Amino acid sequence: MNYKSNFFLGANSNMGFVSYFKQLQEQSDSMQLLILKGGPGSGKSSLMKRVAAFAQERGHMLEIIPCASDPSSLDALIDLTANFAMMDGTAPHIQDPSVPGALHHIIYTGDLWDTDKLYKNKDKIKKLSQSISDLHMGAGAYIKAAASLLQENIRYSENYINKDAAAEFIKKIVKKLDDGKFSAEKHRLLSAVSVGEIKLFSKTPNAFADKIYILEDNWGGASSYILSRIYDAAKLSGSDFIHCPCSIIPQKTDHLIFPEKSLAVVTENNFLPFSSGARTDCLKFYHSMPLEGVMEERLASAEKLLARACNNVEKAKRLHDELEAYYVQAMDFSRMDSFFENIKDRFYR
Repeated sequence: MNYKSNFFLGANSNMGFVSYFKQLQEQSDSMQLLILKGGPGSGKSSLMKRVAAFAQERGHMLEIIPCASDPSSLDALIDLTANFAMMDGTAPHIQDPSVPGALHHIIYTGDLWDTDKLYKNKDKIKKLSQSISDLHMGAGAYIKAAASLLQENIRYSENYINKDAAAEFIKKIVKKLDDGKFSAEKHRLLSAVSVGEIKLFSKTPNAFADKIYILEDNWGGASSYILSRIYDAAKLSGSDFIHCPCSIIPQKTDHLIFPEKSLAVVTENNFLPFSSGARTDCLKFYHSMPLEGVMEERLASAEKLLARACNNVEKAKRLHDELEAYYVQAMDFSRMDSFFENIKDRFYR
């Protein structure tokens, strides 16, 4: 089956920037990884898009990894057919090769800059860079505050879980998992605080699973309880799976995807709407909660805080576009063709 799926590998969270980019160096003993170095506007994303289009034309299975702060830009691509990956190795997800030359390689696109042009604009570049950083720091503060409120709802609602009712759903999923020799676990993010909104790749589970179970749960306790136990069972069963933590609270599991079983279990709430799947209202997994009105107030406050975080990211994106403009006008993009041809010759023979 050929498919193209979208994930994030990093996002702003209540723990700061959480990153799973290191997995690209660790998930295979044979995958070739090309790490791109260079600043904004140096053609890293454009080069990855060009390679992705080339690979897709050949019918390859791809994972596309957009940037959480700008989903129109790519942070990485994984060509599962060619056993090859590319990634942006610059901040905030700096990566250097752990097996240089043999498996992991570097291209530095900054060699194509006219640094004299950049030097003339150094003060404007420094000012824009600082403002972008400050906006992301502000977004992080809003996310941390929202996460505290959401975690309190999770803590409270966990006290009222009907574990007998939840056990029936857990058993239904677990019995579908294989009793393998070992499990291969990938970490991916399906959502992130992004440009003006919380961006969710709601269609990605459909690329791997025909059967999707949707846990509708605004309080978080029941869905977290259920998914944590399915996760534990998956580790013991030896099933290969994709583990998708919550991007706001990475300590919490939001979604699990089992490609070999064509099965996924996802969490839906006010922030994460899914359009298709077998829905289960998690209210059936709770006993009556006396402080539900207080929980609704916390949820509403968290929504406002996350909206402000998304607004900060949107402002940062506009400034980043201004910053990129200085670098773009200093680039010699005519030489990017040689990079693309070199990638085809080395990794698509």
